[in-house]
Order: sequence, then structure tokens, then C-alpha cells
Amino acid sequence: MSNAISDFMVHIDDDLYPGERRLLEADVMNGDCVVSAHIPDSTPHLMMVVYDSECTHAREILGQVRNMGVHATML
Repeated sequence: MSNAISDFMVHIDDDLYPGERRLLEADVMNGDCVVSAHIPDSTPHLMMVVYDSECTHAREILGQVRNMGVHATML
């Protein structure tokens, strides 16, 4: 594993059902460089993403989220 582990928050502008949030987490987790992605039930508009910054960039992951049809911004 790389020593260049970074994280960022994604603010989800849409109201997603719990099942939709779990699918979004799973889709983001499928990224080759993503270590983890989680949307807590207590803050359903925020997703923490941990990734290898030597392998990808936060803007690329955000683009992946947007390509799934979710309106989102990076915090």
C-alpha cells in the first residue's frame, strides 16, 4: 500500500434512500485506488472517501460520483 493515503468529503446534494446510499458507497469502493467510502446514517449528505493519492485524485472520484447521476460537491 502506498504512503500517500488521503481523504476528502463529498457533499451529496440529493436526498438518497439508505439503499441508494449503500449502492453509491459500493460503486465508489469499486475504484481501483479507493481504500474506503462511507456515508453515515447520521449524516446522509456526507460521504468520506479515503484513497491513494498516488493512484488517483479527489476530482476524479467526484467525477465518478457525478457520473452516477448524483449531484455532489467536494468539501
